[in-house]
Amino acid sequence: MDPNKNYYNVLGLDKNVTKEQLKKSYKKLAIIHHPDKGGDENKFKAISEAYSILSDDTKKLQYDTMSPHGKTYNPHKGFGGFGGGFHFGTNIEDIFNAFGGNAQGFGSTHQYQEFRENLDININAIISLRDVYKGNPLKVEYKRYKHCKDCDGTGFDRTSESDICEMCEGRGHNFLGGKCKYCQGTGKIHTGTCKSCNGEKVVISDETFNLNNIHMIRRSGTELLRGYGHQSKYFREKSGTVNLSIIYEHIPNYEITKDDKLIYNLDLHYDDAINGTKYRYEHLDGKTFYVSIPKKTKDKDLVKIKEKGLLRDIDNRNDLYFKINVIIDYEKIQTK
Repeated sequence: MDPNKNYYNVLGLDKNVTKEQLKKSYKKLAIIHHPDKGGDENKFKAISEAYSILSDDTKKLQYDTMSPHGKTYNPHKGFGGFGGGFHFGTNIEDIFNAFGGNAQGFGSTHQYQEFRENLDININAIISLRDVYKGNPLKVEYKRYKHCKDCDGTGFDRTSESDICEMCEGRGHNFLGGKCKYCQGTGKIHTGTCKSCNGEKVVISDETFNLNNIHMIRRSGTELLRGYGHQSKYFREKSGTVNLSIIYEHIPNYEITKDDKLIYNLDLHYDDAINGTKYRYEHLDGKTFYVSIPKKTKDKDLVKIKEKGLLRDIDNRNDLYFKINVIIDYEKIQTK
């Protein structure tokens, strides 16, 4: 909702409009400006936005109260019900700054901003080095708005009485031969409101997908999953993007080299480095085994453990390396 927009003017109506007049005006203008009829898409979006606000009693009350174009607007009245008690009496621009609008002079010709639906979804997926080592797909769950199946995204009750669709004149297809998006090819528009979505055309849905190739992840980043965001109320083929932020968590004592070697940094007392020992090691998958440290091991030496590193592909692993850090200045480390 933008209080700087004159939604009544967009629909060619005055502030005392009835719901029936509102509906008729919207229907008429939507037919004229619908992109399927060769109309202007931006005007159609502006009309749809205006109707979505003025046809909703709660949104209309908010708009009428806080907008200078509203029916019950009072510039000297506090807005305690809409944002925690803002009181602007002398500078009307403060109202629009508080609500994210843009007051560009009320005496000038009003310019409508393009109507935008927020269809994108932001998701965080935390992946640790343990997940990378095991390489199992990560199940990601989220919620998004999808077209209501009961009304096929039209917002109408299919069991109610129906009128001929004025958008396609009852043919079920537009002038290019494609399916009419307003009636979804039925040629009819039902008069009742869908009870499943309350006429909103979309309902909340639980979604899941698997994040594969986990074994290839080495750092944090963002993946864009186009078409997996919210589905549009106004344009059936339009869907948003899932912005998947992958947060990579390192584990202490481990590092990965540029040539993809998995290194475990092992503190080893000099007695064990000179005489050799067996080190009990718990790997990233939780399995435990003993590593033989040879005699006369020096500081920064690497001890290779075959095929215990990161996955090269789904079936083959690189080697794991223990990088020795010889400790000589404190009590002997218990490694056995």
